[in-house]
Order: sequence, then C-alpha cells, then structure tokens
Amino acid sequence: MQLIRSTEGDTTDRSDAEIFEGGAVWGRALATVGDNSTDLTVSMVHFAAGARTKPHRHSGDQVLYVTSGIGKVGAGLEEHAVASGDCVVIPAGEVHWHGAGDTGSPMSHIQVQPAGSQTTVEG
Repeated sequence: MQLIRSTEGDTTDRSDAEIFEGGAVWGRALATVGDNSTDLTVSMVHFAAGARTKPHRHSGDQVLYVTSGIGKVGAGLEEHAVASGDCVVIPAGEVHWHGAGDTGSPMSHIQVQPAGSQTTVEG
C-alpha cells in the first residue's frame, strides 16, 4: 500500500502538450505503471477557464471524476456540462474531449486509465 498525501508529488504545467488547447492545464500523477501500480494510471488534471483537450481517443477505457468547478465533455455531436461529483465513463476508441471549455469556470478532474492505454489526438 502507498499513501500519497495532498502535500506530496509535483503538479506540472502541461499546457504545451499536444492534446491541450485554449489555456493553462496542470497535471499531477497519483498512480503510474511501473512506479506504484501494475494496472492503472491515475492523475489529477486542472483546467483553467477556457482550457480543454483536443478531440482524442484512448486504446483503453477512461474514467473522469470531476472534483471541482464546471466543465464540459463531448463526443461526436453530444456535449454535456459537468460539475463536482459527476463521473464520466468513456469507452475505448471513442473520440471525445473534456475540460473547462467555454464555461467561464476552471475545472478539475481525476482521470483513470488501464496500464498501457495509448492516446491518439484526432485532427
């Protein structure tokens, strides 16, 4: 068992990663394959107002749990507002996006994916 305190670990600026657009994004790894997990990757992601992911897909399922703020998630023509306590389950291969977007609010979520899941940015 490993306990990770809220004061431990590094939050890094991810804004320049290919997958993000529209504003600042920060990430903090909580569980990483080969470090403290054999089956999952888990991270906390913080989106500034206006920031979101580009449309993308993963080779494994993804779970998003919104911890604060107001955000949006979308897939195809579907778009939904999400807020603290909402959970989104995205099946492997589904092209989708998520973040604070045009809500005027920052948003944070925890994301969980299986080990080895690959991300492909669309377009």
